[in-house]
Amino acid sequence: MADIKIEIDGQIVNAKAGETLIAVTDREGISVPRFCYHKKLSTSASCRMCLVDIEGTPKPQTSCSTPVSDGMKIHTQNEKAIASQKAVMEFLLINHPLDCPICDQGGECELQDVAVEYGSDVSRFSEGKRVVAVSDIGPLIQTDMTRCIHCTRCVRFGSEIAGMMEMGGTGRGEDLKIEPFLAQGITSELSGNMIDVCPVGALTSKPFRYELRSWQMASVDSIARHDLTGSNIYAQTYKGQVKRVVSGDNDSVNETWISDRDRFSYEGLSHENRLLAPQIKVAGQWKEVEWDVALDFAIKGLNKNVLNNRKAHQLGGLASNTATTEEFYLMQKLLREVGCENIDYRLNVNNLEQAIHLDSTLKLEDLEQVDQALVIGANLRLEQPMINHRLRKAQLAGAQISAINVKAFDYNHTTNHTTVAPQEIAAVLAGILKTILEKKSVEIPAYLSAIKPNKLSLDLAEKLLNANRSVLILGEHIVNNAQAAGIAQLVAAIAKQIKADTLNVSMTANALGAQHAHFVPSGAGMNVNKMLQADMRAFLLLDIYPEYDFHHSNSAIEALSKEDVFVVSLNSFSNDLVSQYSDVLLPMASMYETSGTHVNINGDIQSFAAVVKAPEEAKPAWKILKVLADLLELPGFHYENSSQVSSELTHQSAHEYNQDVTLELNTKSTTIETIWTHSAYHSDVLLRHAKSLSMSKIGQTNFASMSASTAKELSLEEGGCYLGVPVDITPSVAERCVFVSSNQATKSGGVS
Repeated sequence: MADIKIEIDGQIVNAKAGETLIAVTDREGISVPRFCYHKKLSTSASCRMCLVDIEGTPKPQTSCSTPVSDGMKIHTQNEKAIASQKAVMEFLLINHPLDCPICDQGGECELQDVAVEYGSDVSRFSEGKRVVAVSDIGPLIQTDMTRCIHCTRCVRFGSEIAGMMEMGGTGRGEDLKIEPFLAQGITSELSGNMIDVCPVGALTSKPFRYELRSWQMASVDSIARHDLTGSNIYAQTYKGQVKRVVSGDNDSVNETWISDRDRFSYEGLSHENRLLAPQIKVAGQWKEVEWDVALDFAIKGLNKNVLNNRKAHQLGGLASNTATTEEFYLMQKLLREVGCENIDYRLNVNNLEQAIHLDSTLKLEDLEQVDQALVIGANLRLEQPMINHRLRKAQLAGAQISAINVKAFDYNHTTNHTTVAPQEIAAVLAGILKTILEKKSVEIPAYLSAIKPNKLSLDLAEKLLNANRSVLILGEHIVNNAQAAGIAQLVAAIAKQIKADTLNVSMTANALGAQHAHFVPSGAGMNVNKMLQADMRAFLLLDIYPEYDFHHSNSAIEALSKEDVFVVSLNSFSNDLVSQYSDVLLPMASMYETSGTHVNINGDIQSFAAVVKAPEEAKPAWKILKVLADLLELPGFHYENSSQVSSELTHQSAHEYNQDVTLELNTKSTTIETIWTHSAYHSDVLLRHAKSLSMSKIGQTNFASMSASTAKELSLEEGGCYLGVPVDITPSVAERCVFVSSNQATKSGGVS
């Protein structure tokens, strides 16, 4: 678009032909009131508050829907514009209740702010006000729709961003109401953004209801750490407690939106189950002690069991993937300084000989530019909601999305989906690769010689070959596939042949930070599964809860519970199984309570400060690890703050993997495969303790889905249980597999 010049309130400004007037005034810092306009939503021009006077037009025009043209002269503050804006304000206030003293939006209400300048202190309206009954739309959003001014921001958000038009207008005239279409209320994983876009107090946070006023809280920049996006957020605090979380703006990461789990997980911080004091086990009984006693007990136990006997090879270090990069770095540094290489964070992987290694080569904002996407083994909408949001934007712009999954998930965008059994995914990808190589007249490698591409492989290969810019997205359902590493290699090979990008979303939380910190075994070091089978004498564990975190949960509990194994556990929450096998419990800070960095899928190393102090005796894990190293008299741990650890980390290159697995494409498995996933709101310990999220429809997810023939083979019926999870018989699941999405502890078929 060409540059033009327009005049606003006597000031000459540059603009682009065709852009809206309100976009120009915002960029130039010129104040124009508005309610329905939002920079990330379509224009509705329904509130009429942004009326301005344009020379040459007989009536005031809405600046949100008026495109600028060269030579245009606009007045935003003359008598005509002000009179129009005040008239609109008077109409908007006709039915609005005078309940500002009890409204949670008070102090950050757009209507309140605009009414100060454009409202009148006397109302000419004497009839009774319209009243709308309060409706329950779920545990996350509180409704007071009598306050609604029909700006339709929430409706447009649902339709345009969330991809689920759950709110809409019913009735006409004075009976018009904005409400959910379905009795089940709002179920979107992005629903909390409706709270942010609502300009009045019609939609507010239910967990935050009647807590505080906005001006009473301090607001601190932070990073959400539940997935690979690392959304930018503001954590709002009062007297040392996180009271609310709202979205920050970062167009290259999360734009201005955040997922519900990023918004409401803070509730878990105040759960009664927090571990608040150091404890040691004496004669089988737990005893609360001072920090120096607990640390001394831990050091003596480690020295006695492994270090004094030079048996560091019988010491293991395991950490949750939600740890900060600094925690990963300090823990591996401590372990390697004492001669231990048994280090791992990949607790949920069945077979680490088949671990996935695939680089992500596409930035989040560039995902919107693709014209062809192939999703393999992922329910992105719930597992990586902000990545799914970008992919949906690409689809709305014309991109074709194909997916091969074991189940047809509830997508919020148009997707060409095919259900494929886990045992067949490698063969499908091999067929795609062979077809591409044949089309390009490239020599076919020996391992593909016996492959006969089926119709699905041929169709997908054709789509990828015809695309200008494509991406292959590998998801977390492939993690425990018997041919996981081979599938990753096939994805990389396909991408190389067609010059496509890849996104590896098989890992989550801060798994990329763990790799950056080299929190993996090297040399003769053992991975987590080998540690569980070996003759170990001691473990150092960081925020691990075995019934949720380990794929082999029974083996883990058994290995950690041996009488001659000394276990030091750093945990943020109390847990019966952790107490069963641990000898020392050291209370650590949870999310929002520690500083550090998170590495997102862009490769951005995003830093964050502690938003609040950890409760009672809990301490940041990096400090605990630093003191343990000092007590062990290890060199190089003279850190005063986590930023010094971060600085040391910047000089370290990311861990590189060299893996070349042999693909067994002709071997047909006859086993019924189980894919076990945690529901979206139970994927880490803080989420599991967030009450409102657990009460939501997504939080209540707990089913084992299978086809009728698979259920018959397993002698199961609808309403029965599979591995403790209710059976859901549905044609949406591929044959010979069971897809489990559970809010309960892991009981995967791979558990031993």
